[in-house]
Amino acid sequence: MATSNRSLELDARSREILEAVVRLNVETGRPVSSGLVERSLGSPVSSATIRGVMKRLEQQGLLFQLHTSSGRIPTDPGFRVYVDSLRAGWGLRRLEAPAGMRRLLAKGLAAGSAATEPREVARLLSRLTDNVSIVLGPSWEDVGVTRIEVHPRSASVVLLVLILENALVRTGLVDLQQERPRAVVAEAGRALSRRARRLTVARIRAGELETPDLMRSPASQCAAELARGCRLALDELAEGEVELEGVANVLEEPEFHHPEPLKALLRFVESPRAIRRALARLDRHRNRELGVWIGDENPVGDLRRFAVVTRGFALDGRRGMMAVLGPRRMSYHRALHGIDLLGRALDESIGGRVD
Repeated sequence: MATSNRSLELDARSREILEAVVRLNVETGRPVSSGLVERSLGSPVSSATIRGVMKRLEQQGLLFQLHTSSGRIPTDPGFRVYVDSLRAGWGLRRLEAPAGMRRLLAKGLAAGSAATEPREVARLLSRLTDNVSIVLGPSWEDVGVTRIEVHPRSASVVLLVLILENALVRTGLVDLQQERPRAVVAEAGRALSRRARRLTVARIRAGELETPDLMRSPASQCAAELARGCRLALDELAEGEVELEGVANVLEEPEFHHPEPLKALLRFVESPRAIRRALARLDRHRNRELGVWIGDENPVGDLRRFAVVTRGFALDGRRGMMAVLGPRRMSYHRALHGIDLLGRALDESIGGRVD
């Protein structure tokens, strides 16, 4: 994840004016003039001084002027300097989260489901940040299986019931290759349940439950078929849910009035597999609690037209991933506070963070 040392080269006046340009561009979606900056600043600074500073910021690659008579817009490096300034001393700055955002979070969590369901987490994150929210629910790979129950529906059809450590239940139907007496199915089920108590979802998906017995018998042959059924029942579970909310939040932004950014966004959000891959890659590149990628900084090519903010979180004692996606001129102040408030609330609800 990129960071910038340019902020260290800026004096206080330059930093103040750059931050004003970013804020005004975020609010309006338009190039920012020196006169607008002058009116927005609390300190008395002349328009001529502001124009001179904006010109230097342009020469440093932090601002860009579309044409001679227009105002200026921040470049990706300009946004980066602004974001790095926001994140400096975040341990204290996070206490400055707007009261309205805190009330919205409290109201959302009071319903209860946001602390347990990825869909509700995504919905609440979108409302907090007013952008697209993406939640990759925790993987089930490390969850253990407590027991397996078998319930014959006929002489050749068996209902499997897998009970996991967190009380989640998965079921599946197995068509046996030949008819089996109920006593044989029951013996096979007991053997599977004993073996499964040492295994996680990942290990069952890897086929460890299907290890053949040294002594072949009708029960061991039946157990092998049932073990394959257990693996199939857990295949889709392991990856974790992908939930996405708030696409409508960004469609009215000027950036998405152009076809290419809109097409890129729709291509991305329509593919759960692409979302999983992208968030996993961003997680590997994240070197802070809050990851921020702006435009071309993003290691995921499909996301280089956007800005993305990421954070890990805990749900049911397992680790998930959440992200805020929006235009590069998104309100980073709101996005950082929103994702941080929600992530910390979820972490604290289970008594500690899951890294």
